[in-house]
Amino acid sequence: MFERLIRLWERLRQSLWILPLLFGCAGACVATGIMLLPPLPFDQLLSPIWPIFRDVRDIRDLIGMLLPAVVTIFTLALSITMVVLTLAAQNLGPRLIRNFLGDHITQSMIGIFVADITFLVTTLLMMGNIGNHNDPAQIAGLVAALAFMASLFSLIVFVHHLGRSIVADQVIIDVGEQLENTILENHSRLGHAITKARNSATTIPSALDIDPEFAVQAKRSGYIQGIDYNGLCKKIAARHARVELICRPGEHVLKDQIIGHIICDADKIKTLCPAINQDAASTIMIGNYRTAALDIEFSLRQIVEIAVRALSPGVNDPFTAIASVYRLGRAMRQTLAFVYPVGLWMDDHNIARLSGPVSDFSGMLSAALDQIRQAAVAKPDVLIPITQTLEGLIPFIANNRQRDEICRQAKIIINTARRTIAESDDRKDVEKAAWRVLRYSAQWQEKTLSKS
Repeated sequence: MFERLIRLWERLRQSLWILPLLFGCAGACVATGIMLLPPLPFDQLLSPIWPIFRDVRDIRDLIGMLLPAVVTIFTLALSITMVVLTLAAQNLGPRLIRNFLGDHITQSMIGIFVADITFLVTTLLMMGNIGNHNDPAQIAGLVAALAFMASLFSLIVFVHHLGRSIVADQVIIDVGEQLENTILENHSRLGHAITKARNSATTIPSALDIDPEFAVQAKRSGYIQGIDYNGLCKKIAARHARVELICRPGEHVLKDQIIGHIICDADKIKTLCPAINQDAASTIMIGNYRTAALDIEFSLRQIVEIAVRALSPGVNDPFTAIASVYRLGRAMRQTLAFVYPVGLWMDDHNIARLSGPVSDFSGMLSAALDQIRQAAVAKPDVLIPITQTLEGLIPFIANNRQRDEICRQAKIIINTARRTIAESDDRKDVEKAAWRVLRYSAQWQEKTLSKS
């Protein structure tokens, strides 16, 4: 259930229209509240700070003049937004559009314009049948003028924010912060299951070893957007069975593809198999696209896409790629908490009911660096920062599995340098940096063995 709420929240957060809709409703409510105010001595209250209009027709004329001006500002803001989104899609990648659409400042600025428009329209409608002298209308005129000034200032802030948001370094920082939050949130949900799986040395079966009669099958084709592990574990425990999943969030599956193995008594399988498949269908969320909140590797690839595009021949911007590598290194520091590639969930009686693969450090490191390294095969200025990032992770690794993955990456960089870098000095610099990673990892292993 919690995973479904996360997915729903992600959809709402990345919708450009949700916050402006709320702002618009608020603007209409404020206008209605002002026009329904009881008669009070507004003339005495406002006259020292605001010139009192002679009658309602002057206020109506003022609001009628402000309304098209605010609509023009709103149209201009939307036009600027579309230009920025187009540039972002071309230069940074279309998958980052969701980050721009989900930006709270952008949504709030557009919401201010919408609120101003709904306020002015509602005020005009409610001024249709009032007399020439109406004290709440004086308040409405004052608020309308102030709202217009707020819209003008908001347009300046809006343009400034959009100008900064399309800068590659700023995008990398923002996406990196979201990535770290995603890693921490996923570990808080999966950490205990990973620890249990590591302690019990839980493994994942191969799809070829699963009898179709004892299989959990996907009910539709698409990406696994998230899995409600706790909810599925409770359903399986109620049926006194066990399930071993072989797929994790982010993987693409086909309809009727085997995604898990049911373990139960053979004489009960004909009854339990359809029921457990129905339980899996209700707790394994499958859709047409990947989600950033429940899929760490997808979040990683958003920064990877920026780096790969920067290294393309048409752009050739190694500085953006280097910034992406360093930002990925900061995020990979958080992924070291994923010490085992499997999770294990128990029921209330401490009986294992559900197991399944989860993202671990090895897979996430490959997702973060492989494509960048492949795009930078002949660029020593990018390969060296990759080795520096690997070296910086070594003091924080938790086991030999993580060490081996770092060493594997360093060895690939050495082989890549020897094969693709023609200049001997550049090749030696890359090899020197990669060998330093290997020596440092060997020292870490010696210290770990001496302590044990």
